[in-house]
Amino acid sequence: MSTTKDNETATATTTTTTTTTTAAAPPTTHQLITEGSITMLYPQSENSVFYNPVQIQNRDLSILMIGMYAQRRVEKRWEQRRRKEVRRELIEANARTTTTGETMTKEERKERNARLEKEIEERVRNDKASVDFVALTKQSARNDAADESSIPGLTVLDALAASGLRSLRYWKEVPGVRTVVVNDLDPVAIELAQQNVLRNGLVDSLVPVDTPQNDTSADIHEPSSLRRPAGIVLQVGDAAHEMYLSRLPPDSYPSQRSVAQRLQKPQYDVIDLDPYGSASPFLDAAIQSIASGGMLAITCTDMAALGGSHPETCYGRYASFPVQRAGYLQELALRILLYQLSVVAGRYGRSIRPVLSVGMAFYCRVFVEVYDDKAGVNNLSLMHGHLFQSTQCSSFHVTPIGTNELVNHQLDPEKYPNSSNRKLSNVYKNGRGPCDLGEPVCRETGASYKIGGPLWIGPLHDFDVVNDAIARLEAAQNNEGVEPSGASPVFPLHTATTLHGLLVSVSEELPDVPLFHTLTALCSAVNSCTIPMLSFRAALVNAGYRVSAYHKEPQAVKTDAPNHVVWDVVRAWCKDHPPNIRKESKRHKKGEEPGSNAPPNQPHLDIATKILSNEMKTEVDFTIPKGFGVKRKARRYAGNPEAHWGPKKAASGKNKRKLVDDHEADR
Repeated sequence: MSTTKDNETATATTTTTTTTTTAAAPPTTHQLITEGSITMLYPQSENSVFYNPVQIQNRDLSILMIGMYAQRRVEKRWEQRRRKEVRRELIEANARTTTTGETMTKEERKERNARLEKEIEERVRNDKASVDFVALTKQSARNDAADESSIPGLTVLDALAASGLRSLRYWKEVPGVRTVVVNDLDPVAIELAQQNVLRNGLVDSLVPVDTPQNDTSADIHEPSSLRRPAGIVLQVGDAAHEMYLSRLPPDSYPSQRSVAQRLQKPQYDVIDLDPYGSASPFLDAAIQSIASGGMLAITCTDMAALGGSHPETCYGRYASFPVQRAGYLQELALRILLYQLSVVAGRYGRSIRPVLSVGMAFYCRVFVEVYDDKAGVNNLSLMHGHLFQSTQCSSFHVTPIGTNELVNHQLDPEKYPNSSNRKLSNVYKNGRGPCDLGEPVCRETGASYKIGGPLWIGPLHDFDVVNDAIARLEAAQNNEGVEPSGASPVFPLHTATTLHGLLVSVSEELPDVPLFHTLTALCSAVNSCTIPMLSFRAALVNAGYRVSAYHKEPQAVKTDAPNHVVWDVVRAWCKDHPPNIRKESKRHKKGEEPGSNAPPNQPHLDIATKILSNEMKTEVDFTIPKGFGVKRKARRYAGNPEAHWGPKKAASGKNKRKLVDDHEADR
């Protein structure tokens, strides 16, 4: 792995002495791992704090996304402050030129205010063009949080830090980080994290253990007492308890608190949750302890539950029921997680804005921004939906829980046009199911539906952020892995090529179409050979619909075409390429096959025959348009990261202390 000059010259230590890592060999019970700018010491036992190289992509992606968030946060705060300054200047200037006693009509005041807002936006836009936000972001890490004239750096909580590898990489590789809190319930893990802080020469950045998390020496009547010390904070503690101690809003003055409440700490700008399993137990605390506009980075590895293998467990954790053995299970897992996260946020008058939601390896990872947003909470029913999946084929419907004509039109005027120019209703109403859409049963097979969800049906990504990330990775690729302007990434990312392919795939997805079909499932249902993907997508485009892939599933067909149009394409293909005839057993023909709805001794049609016998209503054209299917060069759908990859065994308790004792003996 390539490293930067700063990383090559940085001095790392193994103990509190001046012994460097190059001079001191690791203990026999431990191994040295280098990832990014950090060198870590890990026990070799499977029962202790472990290192999983498969998660390098997770950490690299987190560094990229949080680094970009730090710059967006600085830009947003600069714009807010500059807008206030310009507004005050213009209002004062207008006051000096306005004649005393002059009256204005309502229309004149409206026109004046419109001119004022336009001038404010123009001046802010012109001033912004000359500001170096990369330098301003780096400077924010050194700004005093109590200085209201400056923009303070990020406070980051790694709530389940283990050895602290992720935390230390945030400290060294994310511009604009002022404080990193390294928290773990296991004292052995924090002890290992402390050793790794010393090994990497970061002892000067370490905050002493007895330093208060809020400034108790300051006047308790001043909001400036709500700030954390700058540096790396190591602490042993329960993650949920640590977050609940930071749940008060930042405008709650210490003078208004009880004695117990004065132990509360300020909210975090970034919280990273990377548990072994489900993040569900930590979501409530995380939502309350994140600052408005802050970012949550959440990993869930309980794909057996989210993917439908254990639907009862999924419902208990996320209050949503998955669909078993569905081709879209990876995307459904993300939407179930976002649904639960949005519900928790809504309890506290907050809304979420997904920035990036991806499935990687054996887990899913989401980056969401959280805002105090009552209007967003009111619109939450428009972002939630139910899933109706046919029990005999891959047809499905996703319907919103609530509807509102006016809000839907404001959010997406193309999808919800007001062609008649009538006054739209601003009343929230119940959504409709497939029965109201004219399909009380599956149109293709006559089968009933099984119900899944609720799930998040809003956007999964912010495509402006995704495209910015792609541009940064491409610029870094030509500059030894580092972004030329000094923005994130400031250190080479080991999985940059894989991340680039992932993000390019994400950027090509349809933003407003929940879930997808899989081409293999469509063809398998009718015993057909697999249709070439390019021809299948071209047929949908030629029929007037949109279609895209999905970043985790190479065979995905994400489209806004109705189910019957998708099946019409399959039927058209089968006319030119007759499918194989599947042999049926005598019991199946008589209707005695388990699961058959036909009465005994009454033959029934198999699923393939039902689907292919339906009348085609779509004119299907498999001609591939010129230039169709041309893609940006990227490494999509990367293979397995290593042999025997997957989640490691969870650390167990009885051997943890022994490992530390062995390490002390070797030293």
